Amino acid sequence: MRAIRKSRPAPGLEVVDVPEPTPGPHDVLIRVRHAGVCGTDLHIADWDEWAQGRIKPPVVLGHEFAGEIVTVGPEVGDAFRVGQSVTAEGHIVCGHCRQCRSGNGHICQRTSIIGVDRDGAFAELLTMPARNVMALNGIPTTTGAIMDPLGNAFHTVLTGEVSGASVLILGCGPIGCFAVGIARAAGAATVIASDVNPTRLALARRMGAHHALDASREDVTARVAEITGNEGADLVCEMSGNHDAVRQALRCVRLGGRVNLLGLPKGDVALHLSTDLIFKGITVYGVIGRRMFETWDQMQRFLATGLLDPTPVITHSFPLEKIDDALAAIRSGQAGKVILAIGSS
Repeated sequence: MRAIRKSRPAPGLEVVDVPEPTPGPHDVLIRVRHAGVCGTDLHIADWDEWAQGRIKPPVVLGHEFAGEIVTVGPEVGDAFRVGQSVTAEGHIVCGHCRQCRSGNGHICQRTSIIGVDRDGAFAELLTMPARNVMALNGIPTTTGAIMDPLGNAFHTVLTGEVSGASVLILGCGPIGCFAVGIARAAGAATVIASDVNPTRLALARRMGAHHALDASREDVTARVAEITGNEGADLVCEMSGNHDAVRQALRCVRLGGRVNLLGLPKGDVALHLSTDLIFKGITVYGVIGRRMFETWDQMQRFLATGLLDPTPVITHSFPLEKIDDALAAIRSGQAGKVILAIGSS
């Protein structure tokens, strides 16, 4: 089968023929139809410091996907059937550590991620443990392929009170734009988005932002104060990892408010913890992945009922063989979510 592989410890990816995977008794074999391309794939392709410390080539990339079941393992039972459209949680957890046993599998001590620690979804076929597989139930595979990053946005926004709240989204990459739509769908009274990229701000508006602030031209802290009647935002979701945006998140949240951090800063971030966090009495929450499987249930309900349409964020689609073009679109800063069309839906 054809697959996109990191073959050696150096920059670049290859489209190669690899053996088809063989499912175990508790697995399902999935024919991949669509797959999302994200910043993690870019890091691996560029072979940056993070990739050098984490990735052990050769490995097939890709952790965001959807497709149809080809084979169901004999121990899976009747939960899934051949031909069923599915996606999956790409974090494969041990089920035995303290975190898994306390309902916090998303921070399992022994997590193995497809496309990072084991072969992933940038391929025609993929095996997944049945416990990780989620039925799409009518959701198209183009949307199913982005439910991994969409789930990150759900986890970030819905960990906190949203209905009737003022919500500030800092960073309007694909996950930030998803977060805008989720906040609107969950009943936020005011959704403010901030970025420096006009393309991303335009996408945030399409997803329902009441205010889209250009941080390169506007004083975001002052504008948030103005919009919220000098209270500050009830909930701030920091999606960029930019050092200034992290500090801005603490300045923009109201007294007793909440800051949820998803973006990953490089290096240390200097903060005024006494004045910006402790004396304000705020709650700060670190977001990683999706809660298993609470977040997936939330997504299913929002998508199945039409509360949320994330498709405006998908701006580019490429065939498997054009992975370099897909990565170039991301690097350009003029793309929203980029997907690969590996098979027809």
